[in-house]
Amino acid sequence: MLIKAADSTLLVVDVQEKLITAIDDGSRTVAAIKWLIDAAQLCGVPLAFSEQYPQALGATLATLRAAAPEAPSVAKTAFSCVAAQCLNGLPLDTRAQVIICGIEAHVCVLQTALDLQAAGKQVYVVSDAIGSRAASDKAQALARLAAAGVAVVSREMVLFEWLRDSKAAAFKDASKRLLQIAPALPFAEVLTTLPSVQGLVGLQLWRDGKLDAVIENKPGQAGSLAVYQALYRQFGAITPKAARLGQWLYGEHADDARLHPGKHPNIDRLFALEAMGGGYGVRLLSA
Repeated sequence: MLIKAADSTLLVVDVQEKLITAIDDGSRTVAAIKWLIDAAQLCGVPLAFSEQYPQALGATLATLRAAAPEAPSVAKTAFSCVAAQCLNGLPLDTRAQVIICGIEAHVCVLQTALDLQAAGKQVYVVSDAIGSRAASDKAQALARLAAAGVAVVSREMVLFEWLRDSKAAAFKDASKRLLQIAPALPFAEVLTTLPSVQGLVGLQLWRDGKLDAVIENKPGQAGSLAVYQALYRQFGAITPKAARLGQWLYGEHADDARLHPGKHPNIDRLFALEAMGGGYGVRLLSA
Protein backbone atom coordinates (compact mmCIF):
# COMPACT_ATOMS: atom_id res chain seq x y z
CA MET A 1 0.00 0.00 0.00
CA LEU A 2 1.29 3.45 -0.89
CA ILE A 3 1.96 6.08 1.75
CA LYS A 4 -0.49 8.99 1.72
CA ALA A 5 0.37 12.39 3.16
CA ALA A 6 -3.20 12.92 4.38
CA ASP A 7 -3.20 9.59 6.24
CA SER A 8 0.28 9.51 7.77
CA THR A 9 2.31 10.78 10.69
CA LEU A 10 6.10 10.87 11.11
CA LEU A 11 7.40 9.56 14.44
CA VAL A 12 11.00 10.45 15.37
CA VAL A 13 12.12 8.01 18.05
CA ASP A 14 14.67 8.94 20.74
CA VAL A 15 17.31 10.92 18.82
CA GLN A 16 18.78 12.31 22.02
CA GLU A 17 21.97 14.06 23.06
CA LYS A 18 23.51 11.23 25.07
CA LEU A 19 22.38 8.44 22.75
CA ILE A 20 23.39 9.68 19.32
CA THR A 21 27.12 9.87 20.07
CA ALA A 22 27.20 6.06 20.47
CA ILE A 23 25.32 5.29 17.23
CA ASP A 24 27.15 3.75 14.29
CA ASP A 25 27.36 6.38 11.54
CA GLY A 26 25.24 8.59 13.78
CA SER A 27 26.02 11.87 12.01
CA ARG A 28 24.65 10.68 8.68
CA THR A 29 21.68 9.12 10.44
CA VAL A 30 20.83 12.50 11.98
CA ALA A 31 21.23 14.23 8.60
CA ALA A 32 18.82 11.72 7.04
CA ILE A 33 16.30 12.23 9.84
CA LYS A 34 16.50 16.00 9.47
CA TRP A 35 15.92 15.56 5.72
CA LEU A 36 12.83 13.48 6.48
CA ILE A 37 11.52 16.08 8.94
CA ASP A 38 11.97 18.79 6.31
CA ALA A 39 10.09 16.59 3.83
CA ALA A 40 7.22 16.15 6.27
CA GLN A 41 7.06 19.90 6.86
CA LEU A 42 6.95 20.58 3.11
CA CYS A 43 4.19 18.03 2.57
CA GLY A 44 2.06 19.05 5.55
CA VAL A 45 2.57 15.78 7.40
CA PRO A 46 2.38 16.06 11.21
CA LEU A 47 5.19 14.66 13.30
CA ALA A 48 6.10 13.92 16.89
CA PHE A 49 9.26 13.23 18.86
CA SER A 50 9.71 10.63 21.59
CA GLU A 51 12.43 10.71 24.24
CA GLN A 52 13.69 7.78 26.32
CA TYR A 53 14.16 8.86 29.95
CA PRO A 54 15.32 12.38 29.01
CA GLN A 55 16.36 13.18 32.61
CA ALA A 56 19.36 10.90 32.04
CA LEU A 57 19.75 10.73 28.27
CA GLY A 58 19.10 14.36 27.39
CA ALA A 59 16.66 16.05 25.06
CA THR A 60 16.12 15.51 21.35
CA LEU A 61 19.01 17.01 19.37
CA ALA A 62 18.56 20.73 18.96
CA THR A 63 19.05 20.57 15.18
CA LEU A 64 16.00 18.29 14.87
CA ARG A 65 13.84 20.26 17.28
CA ALA A 66 14.68 23.45 15.37
CA ALA A 67 13.46 21.83 12.16
CA ALA A 68 10.00 21.28 13.71
CA PRO A 69 9.69 23.54 16.77
CA GLU A 70 5.92 23.14 17.06
CA ALA A 71 5.92 19.33 17.00
CA PRO A 72 4.96 17.62 20.27
CA SER A 73 7.55 15.70 22.26
CA VAL A 74 6.68 12.89 24.66
CA ALA A 75 8.82 11.24 27.34
CA LYS A 76 8.86 7.57 28.23
CA THR A 77 10.70 4.89 30.17
CA ALA A 78 9.27 1.88 28.31
CA PHE A 79 11.20 1.11 25.13
CA SER A 80 8.08 0.94 22.96
CA CYS A 81 6.22 4.21 22.51
CA VAL A 82 3.00 2.18 22.45
CA ALA A 83 3.73 0.32 25.69
CA ALA A 84 4.47 3.68 27.30
CA GLN A 85 1.08 4.99 26.09
CA CYS A 86 2.81 8.26 25.35
CA LEU A 87 1.34 8.55 21.86
CA ASN A 88 -2.23 8.89 23.07
CA GLY A 89 -3.81 12.10 21.80
CA LEU A 90 -1.19 12.70 19.10
CA PRO A 91 -2.13 12.94 15.38
CA LEU A 92 -1.18 9.31 14.79
CA ASP A 93 -4.14 8.34 16.96
CA THR A 94 -6.45 9.32 14.11
CA ARG A 95 -4.20 8.55 11.13
CA ALA A 96 -3.79 5.06 9.72
CA GLN A 97 -0.13 5.24 8.68
CA VAL A 98 2.96 5.80 10.83
CA ILE A 99 6.39 6.45 9.32
CA ILE A 100 9.15 5.76 11.85
CA CYS A 101 12.74 6.96 12.01
CA GLY A 102 15.20 7.26 14.90
CA ILE A 103 17.22 5.12 17.28
CA GLU A 104 17.92 2.48 18.33
CA ALA A 105 16.77 0.37 15.41
CA HIS A 106 16.78 -2.94 17.30
CA VAL A 107 15.23 -1.62 20.52
CA CYS A 108 12.85 1.35 20.62
CA VAL A 109 12.25 1.58 16.87
CA LEU A 110 11.62 -2.15 16.54
CA GLN A 111 9.35 -2.48 19.57
CA THR A 112 7.37 0.63 18.65
CA ALA A 113 6.89 -0.55 15.06
CA LEU A 114 5.72 -4.03 16.04
CA ASP A 115 3.36 -2.67 18.70
CA LEU A 116 1.87 -0.13 16.28
CA GLN A 117 1.36 -2.86 13.72
CA ALA A 118 -0.36 -5.03 16.33
CA ALA A 119 -2.61 -2.07 17.12
CA GLY A 120 -3.77 -1.99 13.50
CA LYS A 121 -1.58 0.76 12.06
CA GLN A 122 0.15 0.61 8.69
CA VAL A 123 3.79 0.96 9.72
CA TYR A 124 6.73 2.07 7.57
CA VAL A 125 10.29 2.08 8.94
CA VAL A 126 12.76 4.29 7.04
CA SER A 127 15.89 2.17 6.62
CA ASP A 128 18.30 5.04 5.91
CA ALA A 129 17.00 7.13 8.82
CA ILE A 130 17.42 4.66 11.71
CA GLY A 131 20.52 3.56 13.58
CA SER A 132 21.96 1.35 16.29
CA ARG A 133 25.24 1.23 18.17
CA ALA A 134 26.25 -1.74 16.03
CA ALA A 135 25.55 -2.04 12.31
CA SER A 136 24.75 -5.73 12.81
CA ASP A 137 21.93 -4.86 15.23
CA LYS A 138 20.41 -2.49 12.67
CA ALA A 139 20.59 -5.20 10.01
CA GLN A 140 18.92 -7.72 12.33
CA ALA A 141 16.19 -5.22 13.16
CA LEU A 142 15.42 -4.53 9.50
CA ALA A 143 15.30 -8.27 8.74
CA ARG A 144 12.93 -8.92 11.63
CA LEU A 145 10.67 -6.01 10.76
CA ALA A 146 10.41 -7.12 7.14
CA ALA A 147 9.67 -10.71 8.19
CA ALA A 148 6.91 -9.43 10.47
CA GLY A 149 5.27 -7.56 7.59
CA VAL A 150 6.37 -4.04 8.52
CA ALA A 151 7.17 -2.06 5.37
CA VAL A 152 10.85 -1.14 5.15
CA VAL A 153 11.25 1.97 2.98
CA SER A 154 13.77 4.66 2.04
CA ARG A 155 13.57 8.41 2.55
CA GLU A 156 12.90 9.03 -1.12
CA MET A 157 10.13 6.44 -1.24
CA VAL A 158 8.39 8.33 1.55
CA LEU A 159 8.82 11.74 -0.06
CA PHE A 160 7.70 10.70 -3.54
CA GLU A 161 4.65 8.93 -2.14
CA TRP A 162 3.75 11.96 -0.04
CA LEU A 163 4.06 14.11 -3.19
CA ARG A 164 2.50 11.54 -5.56
CA ASP A 165 2.63 13.88 -8.59
CA SER A 166 5.26 16.18 -10.11
CA LYS A 167 2.53 18.80 -10.31
CA ALA A 168 2.11 18.77 -6.53
CA ALA A 169 2.45 22.20 -4.94
CA ALA A 170 5.45 21.11 -2.84
CA PHE A 171 7.32 19.30 -5.61
CA LYS A 172 9.42 22.24 -6.82
CA ASP A 173 10.62 23.10 -3.31
CA ALA A 174 11.20 19.44 -2.49
CA SER A 175 13.26 18.97 -5.64
CA LYS A 176 15.42 22.01 -4.94
CA ARG A 177 15.85 21.60 -1.18
CA LEU A 178 15.90 17.83 -0.77
CA LEU A 179 16.34 15.87 -3.99
CA GLN A 180 19.19 17.82 -5.57
CA ILE A 181 21.31 18.00 -2.41
CA ALA A 182 22.50 15.05 -0.32
CA PRO A 183 21.56 15.17 3.38
CA ALA A 184 24.15 17.14 5.32
CA LEU A 185 24.70 19.04 8.56
CA PRO A 186 26.72 22.16 9.37
CA PHE A 187 29.99 21.27 11.11
CA ALA A 188 28.82 22.67 14.46
CA GLU A 189 25.83 20.30 14.35
CA VAL A 190 27.99 17.37 13.27
CA LEU A 191 30.08 17.84 16.41
CA THR A 192 27.00 17.29 18.60
CA THR A 193 26.64 13.80 17.09
CA LEU A 194 30.27 12.67 17.58
CA PRO A 195 31.75 10.89 20.61
CA SER A 196 33.15 13.24 23.23
CA VAL A 197 36.86 13.99 23.28
CA GLN A 198 36.77 14.69 27.00
CA GLY A 199 39.60 12.79 28.64
CA LEU A 200 41.79 12.93 25.53
CA VAL A 201 44.76 15.24 25.20
CA GLY A 202 45.07 14.33 21.53
CA LEU A 203 45.83 11.59 19.05
CA GLN A 204 48.83 10.56 16.99
CA LEU A 205 48.73 9.56 13.33
CA TRP A 206 51.30 6.96 12.31
CA ARG A 207 52.30 5.97 8.78
CA ASP A 208 54.93 3.40 7.74
CA GLY A 209 56.05 3.12 11.34
CA LYS A 210 56.70 6.83 11.70
CA LEU A 211 54.80 9.53 13.57
CA ASP A 212 53.23 11.73 10.89
CA ALA A 213 51.06 14.18 12.86
CA VAL A 214 49.54 14.98 16.23
CA ILE A 215 46.07 16.50 16.66
CA GLU A 216 45.67 18.07 20.09
CA ASN A 217 42.67 18.79 22.26
CA LYS A 218 42.95 22.55 22.16
CA PRO A 219 41.16 25.45 20.47
CA GLY A 220 41.49 25.21 16.72
CA GLN A 221 42.10 21.45 16.78
CA ALA A 222 39.42 20.01 19.08
CA GLY A 223 36.93 19.70 16.21
CA SER A 224 39.45 17.78 14.13
CA LEU A 225 40.23 15.60 17.13
CA ALA A 226 36.53 14.70 17.38
CA VAL A 227 36.35 13.88 13.65
CA TYR A 228 39.50 11.75 13.60
CA GLN A 229 38.54 9.94 16.81
CA ALA A 230 35.11 9.14 15.33
CA LEU A 231 36.71 7.83 12.12
CA TYR A 232 39.12 5.69 14.12
CA ARG A 233 36.31 4.23 16.20
CA GLN A 234 34.29 3.35 13.10
CA PHE A 235 37.07 2.08 10.81
CA GLY A 236 39.93 1.09 13.14
CA ALA A 237 42.32 3.32 11.16
CA ILE A 238 42.19 6.37 8.91
CA THR A 239 41.61 4.62 5.57
CA PRO A 240 40.49 6.02 2.19
CA LYS A 241 36.92 5.03 3.10
CA ALA A 242 37.27 6.83 6.42
CA ALA A 243 38.68 9.84 4.55
CA ARG A 244 35.54 10.08 2.42
CA LEU A 245 33.34 10.09 5.50
CA GLY A 246 35.66 12.58 7.19
CA GLN A 247 35.22 15.04 4.34
CA TRP A 248 31.46 14.79 4.75
CA LEU A 249 31.76 15.32 8.52
CA TYR A 250 33.81 18.49 8.00
CA GLY A 251 30.94 19.90 5.93
CA GLU A 252 31.42 23.51 4.93
CA HIS A 253 35.04 23.43 6.14
CA ALA A 254 35.82 20.74 3.55
CA ASP A 255 34.33 22.99 0.88
CA ASP A 256 36.58 25.82 2.07
CA ALA A 257 39.60 23.51 2.11
CA ARG A 258 39.04 22.62 -1.54
CA LEU A 259 39.12 26.31 -2.42
CA HIS A 260 42.13 27.10 -0.23
CA PRO A 261 44.72 24.30 -0.19
CA GLY A 262 46.95 24.49 2.88
CA LYS A 263 44.44 26.36 5.04
CA HIS A 264 43.04 23.19 6.63
CA PRO A 265 45.86 20.62 6.91
CA ASN A 266 43.79 18.02 8.71
CA ILE A 267 41.26 18.10 5.87
CA ASP A 268 43.94 18.24 3.18
CA ARG A 269 45.30 15.00 4.65
CA LEU A 270 41.95 13.33 3.98
CA PHE A 271 41.86 14.59 0.39
CA ALA A 272 45.35 13.19 -0.21
CA LEU A 273 44.54 9.88 1.41
CA GLU A 274 41.46 9.36 -0.73
CA ALA A 275 43.43 10.19 -3.87
CA MET A 276 46.68 8.34 -3.10
CA GLY A 277 45.49 5.44 -0.92
CA GLY A 278 47.29 4.00 2.08
CA GLY A 279 46.25 4.88 5.59
CA TYR A 280 47.17 6.03 9.08
CA GLY A 281 47.33 4.12 12.31
CA VAL A 282 45.95 5.99 15.31
CA ARG A 283 47.13 6.19 18.89
CA LEU A 284 44.80 7.97 21.32
CA LEU A 285 46.50 10.06 24.00
CA SER A 286 44.60 10.02 27.30
CA ALA A 287 44.88 12.69 29.96
